[in-house]
Amino acid sequence: MDLCSKIAVLKKRSGFDFDADLFVGILTSLISKQQAIVTVDRDVYLNFTEQMILLVGSNIFGFTTKTVVCTPDMTTDEFAEAILLKNEHVPGGFSALPAQLGPTPVNEKTDQEWSWNGIGSRRPVSGPPGSAESLPNLVVIRDLDSSSNYVQAQLLEILRTKNLASSKGVVITPPQFLVVPLLSRNTMRRHLFPYLLDHFFLSHNYIPGNVDEAQVEFGKWTPEIELPPIASHRLFLPKEIEYLTATISSIVIGAEIRRYMHDIMVFLRMHRAIRGGISARASRDFELLVRCLCPLHGLNYATPAIVKIAARKTYTHRITVPSPEDERSMAYGSDVEAVTKFLQFWTPDLVLDDVLDSVPIPL
Repeated sequence: MDLCSKIAVLKKRSGFDFDADLFVGILTSLISKQQAIVTVDRDVYLNFTEQMILLVGSNIFGFTTKTVVCTPDMTTDEFAEAILLKNEHVPGGFSALPAQLGPTPVNEKTDQEWSWNGIGSRRPVSGPPGSAESLPNLVVIRDLDSSSNYVQAQLLEILRTKNLASSKGVVITPPQFLVVPLLSRNTMRRHLFPYLLDHFFLSHNYIPGNVDEAQVEFGKWTPEIELPPIASHRLFLPKEIEYLTATISSIVIGAEIRRYMHDIMVFLRMHRAIRGGISARASRDFELLVRCLCPLHGLNYATPAIVKIAARKTYTHRITVPSPEDERSMAYGSDVEAVTKFLQFWTPDLVLDDVLDSVPIPL
């Protein structure tokens, strides 16, 4: 069954018309075991988008979910408390382990002392009944760009180590763990660590399906989709995700396509409207995303069209347009006023358009 047919079946079984692109973005993140950013053009779409992400996570993948709203004065301990599921009998719940201790060896556990988590893998459980604390499978983070540097550093540490460490102990992330910052597209680069942005695998800009080209005001905008209540329905099985993950290593990327990808990366690194170039991590994620998208389109080889999609999803949130003083030609005597006029119209999307138009497509 191809992806379009699968999405149609899932929509029928779930009972609501979820956004297909948002679903594919979450699925791609799960296949690659990486993280995703969702952006909106207007803040009035934030609440609706948050509900759509939570519904896809819970009603399609059967995930436990949590929303965290960051504030400028939020401490790292408050962030840790906000992200945890507490005092709930959720599948796979386990209490925070002391920082100096690890899980009890497997051979010292009985079957009754193990609990199944949300996707079928087993994790150790400790602590008295009713006091379980666990990380959900899906965390939506609002206003991350308003949080302190300490909270952003803590989130980066969670993504890197797969552990949440706080003053109360250490909690291990579940095998399928997805963090989705929900941000305004126009302001997300102002206050977020570049290293944190670079750690996110892909970005997706969500536009509600009934928003017209005129971008009508929210007071006149009513969602056409009747959102169902959040419930745990596992309609897309873990074994299907595992199968897709296993296929990405066998995707064929021909020599011409590799050259095409390499040229895109070189043009991006050399573009005058990009500050700081493109990281090595982004280049690695670029190839991985190409591999992840191929089986979703029913292909076992990469094509130029897949490469273009992957380039936009990989690089859009990583590109920062420099200030006139930071533009590289200023070091060689360029006029600041001329540079200012050159940079004032550039955006990350326009940079990508310029690069993709400049690089010859292999025949």
